[in-house]
Amino acid sequence: MNPPAKSRALWRALIGGAAAAAALSAPLAQAQNAGAYPTKPIRLVIPFAPGGSTDILGRLLAQKMGENMQATVVVDNKPGANGTIGCDLVAKAPPDGYTVILGDVGCMSMAPGLYTRLPYDPLRDFAPVSLVGRSPLVLTVGENSPLRSLADLTAAAQAAPGKLNYPSSGTGGPNHLGAELYAMQAKVKVSHIPYKGSAPSVVSLVAGETDFGFLTAVTIASQLNAGKVRALAVAHTERLPSMPNVPTMTEAGLKGFTADAWFLAAVPVGTPQPIVDRLYAEIAKALPAPEVKAKLDSVGVLPSGLDPQASAKFLRTEVDKWRGVIKTAGITLD
Repeated sequence: MNPPAKSRALWRALIGGAAAAAALSAPLAQAQNAGAYPTKPIRLVIPFAPGGSTDILGRLLAQKMGENMQATVVVDNKPGANGTIGCDLVAKAPPDGYTVILGDVGCMSMAPGLYTRLPYDPLRDFAPVSLVGRSPLVLTVGENSPLRSLADLTAAAQAAPGKLNYPSSGTGGPNHLGAELYAMQAKVKVSHIPYKGSAPSVVSLVAGETDFGFLTAVTIASQLNAGKVRALAVAHTERLPSMPNVPTMTEAGLKGFTADAWFLAAVPVGTPQPIVDRLYAEIAKALPAPEVKAKLDSVGVLPSGLDPQASAKFLRTEVDKWRGVIKTAGITLD
């Protein structure tokens, strides 16, 4: 037997009221939790092995943020598959602010173009916190190379299409795609030689096995100081403090060319905005600290500190940029 119409109406009203109360209480609970944040250790996931640029920057941030927040920030290295394993882990973590990724240009903007079955979507699954810094690629040659400038490289590449070669730390990484972007913009043809890691790439230039490379400042630092390699140009809009005499690519003749190995802090989408804002504030506070800035200068990282909205816009632009390069070059990792 069906209940009377008045009873059904009352029941619907009660259910509707409960749903509305729940909807109103959810943001309030999130705000209350954000106000107490953090109440337990924060895990900063580094999707690469210890010792690289991302790891160095991540440990600097973790230490300084922990001191400022009077909290524990634990670095958790989760390497593998060009950083995509660590990124996927964070994408699927609870959106509570206690799992943060420090992703790089590869796993956050190049991977969508390289993998047709990527298990996460950087634009859909993450809430950017801050573009922490950029490590511009540096056009580098060995000490015995006859190439003395960007103009020399382009002229040599035009004279012998496909003869000049460049190393990378692996197919699909910043060194590889940075060189492909150069080839496209300079309208030349060059050959790619992938190595297993950054160190062998530098060794190949020193030994004369490769002709030029787009490598990060931290990668070439020791060999550059020893005079074993030469830096011809920096792929950024400004010169590096650690290389004040090395021109930008625009200054050297290739207008508008930029290629950075950048680092982006992000949390799973759905993380309460007050927590995102708190994390951003702490990163912005940590970057200008003298000990942090000195270390970043020494490894060729330019601190950025973009806010969440600007960082999200930057990420969309980079995904589109590198997807276009990858498609034009016909590169895939599937």
